[in-house]
Amino acid sequence: MKRLLSTIATLLALAPPALAQGALELPQALQALPGTLDWKSADLNYESALRQLEAAQAALGLKVSGGADYALRESSGSNLALSGTASLGVLPWSSSADAVRSAERALERAALTRREARNNLYLALHNQYFNLRQAQTDLTIAQTTLALRERQLQIVRAQNQAGTATLSDLLTAQQNLDTARSGLVSAQGALELARLTLASTLGLGPQQLGNPVTLPEEPSLPGESLETLLPKALASRSDVLRAQLQVQDAKENLASAERNRLIPNAALSLGYNDSGNSLSAGLNFKSGVASLSAAVPLVQGSSTLAQGYSLGLSLSVPIFDPVSDSQIATAQTALKAAQQALETARKAAELDVRQKYQNLQTAKAAIAAARAGLNAANQNLRTAQARLQAGTGTTVEVQAAQLNQLQAQRNLEAALAQAQLAALALQNALGQDLTATLGGSP
Repeated sequence: MKRLLSTIATLLALAPPALAQGALELPQALQALPGTLDWKSADLNYESALRQLEAAQAALGLKVSGGADYALRESSGSNLALSGTASLGVLPWSSSADAVRSAERALERAALTRREARNNLYLALHNQYFNLRQAQTDLTIAQTTLALRERQLQIVRAQNQAGTATLSDLLTAQQNLDTARSGLVSAQGALELARLTLASTLGLGPQQLGNPVTLPEEPSLPGESLETLLPKALASRSDVLRAQLQVQDAKENLASAERNRLIPNAALSLGYNDSGNSLSAGLNFKSGVASLSAAVPLVQGSSTLAQGYSLGLSLSVPIFDPVSDSQIATAQTALKAAQQALETARKAAELDVRQKYQNLQTAKAAIAAARAGLNAANQNLRTAQARLQAGTGTTVEVQAAQLNQLQAQRNLEAALAQAQLAALALQNALGQDLTATLGGSP
């Protein structure tokens, strides 16, 4: 690992000046995520759902309205009265109460969607960060390869002039050089694209982006078995929880449709009138809303209403209501569909967790293979250097061995990065909040 760190530092020193303007550590880049556009967009979507809940709660509360009534009659003259009405949903099946419960579930879904968006952004940043590191290394490897191919062409050209190399050997060496030049152009383009991608995610200009200096780390497998992790994942994954909320929505809609069919349209009212001053109270059993109204006459004609109390009760019982029956049947079908979707989401979640767990195991095995390849490349380089010192090897052989060592080191870092990304993907599949330590709104 010390040799790897030393070589990576050398590669970074050879990076283009535009990338050597400063160091960008991975934790530093992650701390910048709450200020990015994608993060703020997820927050705004959540805040929109929160405002809708606040509006629904406000609609459930006390509402007061005022008004005026003016009438001109030939027999009694003009009448002008001021009135006020206060209403409040008091029964649990009021439409306002249904709207609040629906808005609460919508807010829960928004929170799950926000967590999912943040996790995806967290994973994307890790991927982009390590891609930029690998693109820098690939550029250095391409430059080293080009230098080696130029030296090999010089040797083959000299051998051809001396008669020890054929024209076919010369053409092959020239082709290898052309391929190396093409590889260098490709590596330069890939590096520029990787830099632009990461800079765009962080909301920076490409010139503001420093060198990514944080090495990937080898992750560990979870301490618990896969069978133990699966129930926890089903209890916390965003997709499963959203499907559960859809089932709850469907149950609420069915209950509302059945209640609307069974509860009669009944209203109770109680009033008192004294010389035009009136006070009345009412309760609508269908809507669950209680109201209180008062009226005071300002201008009153010759006729007056008698003083006294009034009590009223109206009742309408649905006997044949095909519309309500159809709404109940539709709600029942929607509930079955939501329950089936929940079961499908659970199965898909279980498969996803198993796949992510297997990916992590495979990635960790690839690290061991990459380390073995690096050890072999290190040994080949030592052998080539020893042969050169003994006079039995050439500088070209040492250059080739150095190139192979650089490629092996790059392969090891790529394997480590893939393993770290696989571990994060598994945590995400288990329903964990990857961004809990970054701050921002909860």
